Amino acid sequence: MKNKSLIDTVIKIPENISLEKNISSSVYTITGPLGSSTLDLKKLDRFGSACINIDTRNKQVIVRSFHPSYNGLYKQLIENKFIGVSRGFCIYLDIVGVGYRASLISSESVVGVQNKINEIYLDKLDLFYSVQPSKGETDQGSPIKDTIVLKLGHSHDIHYKVPSGVRVFLQSPSEICLFGVDLNQVSQVAHSIRNTRPPSIYKGKGIRLSNENITTRTGKRK
Repeated sequence: MKNKSLIDTVIKIPENISLEKNISSSVYTITGPLGSSTLDLKKLDRFGSACINIDTRNKQVIVRSFHPSYNGLYKQLIENKFIGVSRGFCIYLDIVGVGYRASLISSESVVGVQNKINEIYLDKLDLFYSVQPSKGETDQGSPIKDTIVLKLGHSHDIHYKVPSGVRVFLQSPSEICLFGVDLNQVSQVAHSIRNTRPPSIYKGKGIRLSNENITTRTGKRK
């Protein structure tokens, strides 16, 4: 039986980002201008099929495994972490329906945040901003928590508490912007908010992702 050879994938570490490994565990910490994010290798790969080496001299990461699929997976995950801590991810939600709207209860004023936005990037799945944070905005000791109040045609308002790792901005009462450094967390929050009132299959009323195509049906006529 022919032995498989190890496959190496090299990923360059950007200048403003650092990557460190916890000596006593398999957790890697990625730090950048917007904060920190972690990557737990043991949770992703319980059988140890891949390993990550940090080349500090050449400022690069080497992913090594026997399977090309593992290399591609870790390359994508690490690059997403780099993007998150340097520019962040932003996902938009649109609220469709007469009288449907959202309001925000924030523990910190968000006035002037739009002035910090330098560039807007469009990806296949998400929108994310390149933001330069002000001093104290990424202070890990005092997490910022937002609450979204949703009026969606129910007999009561829905109060959705957003995790501290995600910030919320309202472009308008019908447009929600979620911002964070962790793509998975931002995506989970976006889908949780969407599930409070999924788009109707007949009229399309509800909450949808900004890049989501809704296919509506024609109701039965008497």
